[in-house]
Amino acid sequence: MLPAVFSKSSKQSKPRFNPALLLLLPLLTLGLSVPLQAQTLHLINEYPATSVTAAADLQFADTVRQLAAALPADALNIVTEQEAQNPFKGSAQVSALSEGKVEMATLFAGIAGASDPFFLLSSLPFTVGGFDEARALANCAQPAVEQHLRKLNAHLLYVTPWPPSGIWSAAPVTDLAALQALRIRTYDDNSRAVFAQVGAHSENLPFSAVPGKLTAGELNAVLSSGDGGAGNRLWDQLSNFSAISYAIPLSYTVINQDVWQQLKPEQQAVLSEAAKRTADASWSKIQERIEANYSRMRGHKMTLNLAPAPEIQDSLRKAAASQVAAWQQKAGAAEIVSQCLKHVAQ
Repeated sequence: MLPAVFSKSSKQSKPRFNPALLLLLPLLTLGLSVPLQAQTLHLINEYPATSVTAAADLQFADTVRQLAAALPADALNIVTEQEAQNPFKGSAQVSALSEGKVEMATLFAGIAGASDPFFLLSSLPFTVGGFDEARALANCAQPAVEQHLRKLNAHLLYVTPWPPSGIWSAAPVTDLAALQALRIRTYDDNSRAVFAQVGAHSENLPFSAVPGKLTAGELNAVLSSGDGGAGNRLWDQLSNFSAISYAIPLSYTVINQDVWQQLKPEQQAVLSEAAKRTADASWSKIQERIEANYSRMRGHKMTLNLAPAPEIQDSLRKAAASQVAAWQQKAGAAEIVSQCLKHVAQ
């Protein structure tokens, strides 16, 4: 039986406060509490606002704002924190999302792959021949991707494709000797191993670590799309780009699973619809971004090699074949790869 807030003394009728209630207030408050409805969600991204994924995040936030305006009282607000505004770098973004330090994150596949190698599926070298195949692979693998994301306490909202990865370099990459002379930043364990196998010095680094390494002379090349490199102004130090079409990797925009479950159904519906519109726009406009990137690169006096020498391509493809086989065994993904690649080929 709960103690009375006030009790009457036998000698007077004036109510007297019962101090025992102070001990029970925290318990009473806890018992009456309900799950909080998140109104403002922070979305982190390591890349600058001009990059393809950060641009998609900005579109997503704007679409959520428009759709949420129809909600009676629970309007959602997405705050994007990109590049320098993002307090988490590299793999720290994954743990920040999983632990609820941030509500949402756009994670490059290579970053997510450090926690679970399955996420490197989209960046397998020389696996897809274009964006139609890349999207077919992404659609086929999505149920498995969602299952793996749940292990990270994450719920998938949308994926964003990057333009094909190429080599940004200080000197032209014209032959095998030039390829082997690279000190190149790579973006996941697979790409690090592929370039190491052909004789180059390669490091798996998040993009946030690249500027300092270039300035210090520790790198003379970067594996990245024209989009990622242009967004980070790599042309200031690397004046050559070789379009080796290494891969078409993805970024995953996810929300913390606990936060997702606390949202009301109508809030979830807004996020899901905004995510669908964002993904559709990203896939449909990606070819335009490639041409725009090439134009910007030429405008900054870069030399573009859109048809690298066969010996370079052959050497990389040979190294990639053995690395893909090793990845399948490490990720336990042979069945899903076989199923989805067969689906892509149809």
